[in-house]
Amino acid sequence: DKGKSIIGWDEILEGELAPNATVMSWRGMEGGIQAAQMGHDVIMTPTTYCYFDYYQTQNTDEEPLAIGGYVPIEKVYSFEPAPDILTEGQKARILGLQANLWTEYIETPDYVEYMIMPRIAALSEVQWVKPEKKNYEAFLTRLPGLLNLYGKLGYNYATHVFDVQAKMIPNFETNSLDVELSTIDNAPVYYTLDGTVPTVSSTKYDGKFSIRENTEIKAMAIREGGNTSKVLSEKINASKASYKPVTLLTTPDPNYRYTGEGMLVDGLFGNSTNYKTGKWMGFKGENIVAIIDMLEPTEISTAQIRNCVVTGDWIFDASEIVLESSDNDSVFTVVNSQKLLDANTTHWSDITTHTLSFDPVTARYFRLTVKPTVMPAWHPGKGSKGYVFIDEISLN
Repeated sequence: DKGKSIIGWDEILEGELAPNATVMSWRGMEGGIQAAQMGHDVIMTPTTYCYFDYYQTQNTDEEPLAIGGYVPIEKVYSFEPAPDILTEGQKARILGLQANLWTEYIETPDYVEYMIMPRIAALSEVQWVKPEKKNYEAFLTRLPGLLNLYGKLGYNYATHVFDVQAKMIPNFETNSLDVELSTIDNAPVYYTLDGTVPTVSSTKYDGKFSIRENTEIKAMAIREGGNTSKVLSEKINASKASYKPVTLLTTPDPNYRYTGEGMLVDGLFGNSTNYKTGKWMGFKGENIVAIIDMLEPTEISTAQIRNCVVTGDWIFDASEIVLESSDNDSVFTVVNSQKLLDANTTHWSDITTHTLSFDPVTARYFRLTVKPTVMPAWHPGKGSKGYVFIDEISLN
């Protein structure tokens, strides 16, 4: 014994740990929990809360290139590094937490500042404030003063926290998409539904509204003095299946379930292969089976799905799509099917769209089955079934 201690990422749990080893839990919290229960010191640094090289907004088109992911400031603040599954003695093994900012995509000091601030302020409160005293709304009231200080010091901080936030949830009772807009400081929000940039002459948001057809929403906060937020933009791609009741017979991966089965008929597309923004629902190696209740006999002649493919993350395209119809939600008849062949021999990343076209069929219920791909010989996961990520089921 030379008085030295070992510290390592949570992969060291896969071997025999030295008695004085400290574990850095990055692949989720499970490794840190296991290590604390074994009597080891732990530093919590899971990707889902602490990786500041991940995007901090879902609207990544105007953002500097990042590695992917999605860790907004509210997600950072919600982190609890010492979960209640641990005893008080085990919680004492959690030494603290750590933010990680890997810089393979980050080329300048200004970009480093942009990715760190103000998320580091949220993480600081997670570290220093007792869980029962944490209050995100109170944190937001203090944040403008801190950002003012950042500005005086010349820091290149991110301002996403002042952007318009949108909550869009399918309403199966009204068969529409409910839209709620908000800002952290209740600033006036103006919006349009025709894709034009809002002005003070546009409709002023005064409460939840509903959408039933193809629409391009643009919204912007206009504060005192004419200071404006970034423009929130969202296209609604409605189909005959949109906002209709959907039953998902396959359980999504809990990490990629997000708001649930309604995501598949909300008219909202994932706009990039960043599958962690909450727009893509992920399934691990299982047939995805969904039944859509059109509420009345409805004629369709196409069925379409969109897949997010990132083979480096074991996410592959579908291998087969099968559409069936029924009048009673009991006996289904095959309408059409399509087998898909991935001829790639190296890693690839893309959004794929698959459309089944057929003679018009009228039915109340439609069942769609999306089958995963067996990973090919060139892939490290060869022989196993890959993940499948989809964002929308469209019937027309």
